[in-house]
Amino acid sequence: MLRAAFRRILVLVAVLVFGTAAVSAVLGALAGSNILRSLATGYYVVGSAVLIGCFVVGVRGPLRSEPMDNVEAAPSAAPLRSRGRRRLRKATAEERVEGRRSALLLFALGVALLLLAAAVDPARRAF
Repeated sequence: MLRAAFRRILVLVAVLVFGTAAVSAVLGALAGSNILRSLATGYYVVGSAVLIGCFVVGVRGPLRSEPMDNVEAAPSAAPLRSRGRRRLRKATAEERVEGRRSALLLFALGVALLLLAAAVDPARRAF
């Protein structure tokens, strides 16, 4: 089970890193800018977006919503029923732990992307 989870995380990281590199390189080439600068800009943007996702996942409250299945409605109103009334319930302990772990993973991934951006950015020098 851990091996499969680790593999999924590696696939996620690879898609983000190489996908961002590909899109940034193409957009940088179309704009006629330096390839390293366009890679750094892409990593900065994606890293910041991942950190925003970390915040969104991390601040979820202890309540979850679910549709009310026992609402009787006319057959013509069936598509609207799923967007209608919802019932609130407390999140289980497993859901709260999963939310914390997801937020931590997204935080680490976002910081790693920002560090990668700083490493390839030609305008910044570490030494």
